Order: sequence, then C-alpha cells, then structure tokens
Amino acid sequence: MSLNKILLVDDNNGQRITLESILKRSGYSVVSADCGMAALAAAKENDFAAALLDIKMPDITGIDVLKELKSKRPEMTVIMMTGFAETNYAIDALNLGASAYVLKPANIEQIKCLLNQAIEHQRILEENRAMSAALREWNTTLEEKVKARTGQLATAHRHTLTLYEELKKNFESTMEVLAIAIDQRDPLTYSHSFRMTQYAQEIGKTMGLESNDLEKLRYAGLMHDLGKIEIEEEILTKEGSLTSSEYQEIQSHARGTYTLLSKFVFKAGLADIPLIASSHHERFDGKGYPRGLKGDEIPLLGRILAVADVLDAITSKRHYRTAMSMADALSIMKRESGGQFDPECVKALFKMGVSNFVSIHMADHLEKCDPEPLIEMDPFTLDDLDAACQTQEPTSAQFSLVQNFYRYYQGPVPTTYTGKITPAPQFSPEPPQPNC
Repeated sequence: MSLNKILLVDDNNGQRITLESILKRSGYSVVSADCGMAALAAAKENDFAAALLDIKMPDITGIDVLKELKSKRPEMTVIMMTGFAETNYAIDALNLGASAYVLKPANIEQIKCLLNQAIEHQRILEENRAMSAALREWNTTLEEKVKARTGQLATAHRHTLTLYEELKKNFESTMEVLAIAIDQRDPLTYSHSFRMTQYAQEIGKTMGLESNDLEKLRYAGLMHDLGKIEIEEEILTKEGSLTSSEYQEIQSHARGTYTLLSKFVFKAGLADIPLIASSHHERFDGKGYPRGLKGDEIPLLGRILAVADVLDAITSKRHYRTAMSMADALSIMKRESGGQFDPECVKALFKMGVSNFVSIHMADHLEKCDPEPLIEMDPFTLDDLDAACQTQEPTSAQFSLVQNFYRYYQGPVPTTYTGKITPAPQFSPEPPQPNC
C-alpha cells in the first residue's frame, strides 16, 4: 500500500481538478472520481490512506460512500467536504466514522494537515501489523530482542496517544466550524460563541472544575446556539423590538440545540452536553426556558453558561443597541444574582482578572492594541473594576485602572469618567478561524 495515496471525490470538475493538482504538487498520489459509484470502484482497486469526499453528488451521497468505505476498511481516514454548513450531514458523518468535516472552498493547509495525520495513522498501523506478525513468529526470543521490541512497542504506543490527541483536535475543529457557521449568519455575532465559551471557562476554573467538566463546558459553549441555525435570518438580524411570535421563534433555539446535539454520539463522559448547552436560558429563579428549571435543577455547567452568555451579550454591540458601559453591565450581573443567575457563578465571575476579560473581549483585535496597559491591569479583578466604575471620587489607582480598561473596551465610558478618559477605538467584528 502506498502510504500517500489519496482518493478525491467531487462532482464539481473545476474544484476537483484544482484540488487534485495542488495535492499532487505537494507530493500526494491522488486518484480522483466525479461521483460516488466511481469512488467505490476506485476503492476496490486501490488501498488508500485517506479519502476526501464531497457530500452532495449526482448518484449516491458522500454519506453512502462513507458507510461503504468504513465497512470495508474501518481504519481508513475519511474527510467530508461540503459547500454548506449542513448540521445533520455533519452529525451523521461524524457518527459514521468521518475524521473531520470541512467547508468548501477548502482551506488547503487544513486539508494537508488532515491528510498528513491520516498517512501517519496508516504508517503506525502497518508498523504495528508488522510487529505483531514478527512476534507471532518468535516463540523464543533472546532477551536483547525482547528489550528492543519492547522499546519499539513503547514508541508505537506514544505515537498512538499522539494520534488520539490529533483526532481529538480534529473533532474540536469541527465543533468550531459549526460554531462559526452559526455566528457568521449575523456579522454582529461573530466570535460570540468563542468569547462566551472562554468566559465560561474562566468562571469554571475559578469554581475549581475538573478537567472533564471544563472540556464539557467548552463543547457545550461552542454549541450553545446550534439551534439558531434553524431560525430565519431576518429574525436574527432584525433591528428594533421583536414581535411576540418572533420572540417565541428565537426562544425555540434552546430546545433546537438540545434536539440537534442529541443526534451526536458523545462518549460516556460527555453524554450530558446536549442538556448543558440547551440550558443557558434557564433562570435560577425558575422563570427561564425551555424547561423552566430552577436552582440546582439546572446543571451547574448550564448555570455557568448562562452567566457567560449574558456577559458577552451586554458587553457587545447588537442591532438594537450599542455595548453597555462596563459599570451598567456589571450592575446587571450583580442585580440578577439569585434571580436570573446562580449567586456562586456570579461571585466567580467577579473574581475574573480584568486582563483575562479584556483578552477575551478583544481577542479578534488584540494584536492591534498596545499591550502595556493590559500588563498593568493584571493584578485587578472585575470586582476591583466594578468598584472603580461605580465610585464618584476614584483614587488615582482606580482612575488608572478604568483608563487602561477603556483603551480596549468597546463600550461607552461610565458617567464619572466622561470627558476625562478617551473611549477605545471601534473595530469591526471579524470571523474566528478554526484550529487545524
């Protein structure tokens, strides 16, 4: 088997020929097909390290081809490609064994990264097969050979662990692509899911969550608005107040998130992600949706997401308003402690470092800003910032803190500081990029 032999399947001749040419110049041996049946015929005659499959084709779908390939060679790496962010197809593909799900036009470097991982995967499998065959033949071995082979097996094990981490990164990349597909439907919500997730992670760390819970918090945060993919765009981007029916439509996204995420096959430790992600609009006082859960009935991670979601919403620009001043934003978070929010989650929020908040708030534009004020704010928490924003007679340290904060923050200056400090320059939102 040629380790760098790749099957490329796409019914779009222009895209297929272009991608085939680029991959061949990069050193891959490429066999291409323009439909599903041609792909299956090629798979019978060749052993491929990986397959790049378009989902929509004129005869059978890429999902059908995926099923057949994985039934014949479960170890083959299959990467699905599509021109649309189709949630159901993405879920089906991942559940059937696809290693990744990428949007077209393809990011060539991401494709190469995935193919290199597939080739390394096949190399490790062949090496393990060869070692297994050799071990079966050696009934009696010298001690030196045993030691040498043990070392080789240990190396192969390390490679396998590395491969597992790479596959995990690919899964996370797919989650990020879906999050981007949701957020980019409205330019004003670019990066919302990413910022909200990072705020939630900061709160979770302060509350002492274990690594498995932090992992669940990340996946649930990225996917918390997945149900919005089914909401009409004119409702999502409407300027001004929503009608009663439009508001009900918006509210339906929480239950939609649960329904869509329930189609994923999560490993046992992550099985409650659909419930966590869909509970970010539940209220601590029981007046939220979609289930009207109250207090501890709401999963702790869902209570954390609720705080992070509102924090990002009120500190970001929306169609119907500008970002709030930080003084007003923090006042709302405190006021809703015990009402909308779990008081313990709010306490953890106010322990967040100001520098950490700014780094998340300005993640898309931080490289354009002077880093020195960020360093100077490092010792202070949001509790300190709240006190500085609310006081009528700030100390020099409080004035310096607020002044440095508003070199970055994309919202209005508190009344006490109006005319005394200069608001931050406004940056247009930019879409995040998924990790390779």
